Amino acid sequence: MHHKDIIFGGQNFSIFPSGELYWKAKKTLIISDLHFEKGSAYSASNQFIPPFDTIETLRQLTKFINAHAVESIIFLGDLIHDKLAFQRMAKKSKELFFEILENIDCTLTVGNHDNLLFIRDIGLNLAENIVIDGICFSHHPSIDQKFSVFGHYHPKVRLKINSRGIWTPCFILNEERLLMPSYGYYTGGLSIKNKEIQKLFGSRHEIFPFVKKKVYKL
Repeated sequence: MHHKDIIFGGQNFSIFPSGELYWKAKKTLIISDLHFEKGSAYSASNQFIPPFDTIETLRQLTKFINAHAVESIIFLGDLIHDKLAFQRMAKKSKELFFEILENIDCTLTVGNHDNLLFIRDIGLNLAENIVIDGICFSHHPSIDQKFSVFGHYHPKVRLKINSRGIWTPCFILNEERLLMPSYGYYTGGLSIKNKEIQKLFGSRHEIFPFVKKKVYKL
């Protein structure tokens, strides 16, 4: 599977073209902002979006797990879209999700969309953040640790391909911060030129967009 290798916080990571960050030395997968059942939430409010995002996200995740040695997963917040997400989740989606939880050590760093009353009951480890080898993993950027891996912003960048402009998700990093793309199918995105992202990264950073199962470096 196509990927780009990076060094962050003195550790070797790999960026994959569906939004996965893989720490091979730890056999750990990091993903962010899955927003389970966002599609069904929109459908319930008469916005006609096919409510199949959760099953597609889980199939994508399962495919990655089957192709790599994954012993632990860190979900960087916003696992679910709203407090009723699990009630709307289809039986097959629940089966895939619980199979992952049963076989892999999974931790959620809690995000602003996560319903703790539900999540506490399903076998997930919960934390505000996790620090491993000096790197902090959390939903929002850390203010206490030098090296911070986080989500929340759903970064995207505009590229020109064959004379056409397209928006695509991306990773952004500098020496101390690494911003993850959203992993869910219907999560949308925030331009890397947005002032909130610019404040975090300034002018010196690297961008890794992914298009058609390939990762690029800008």
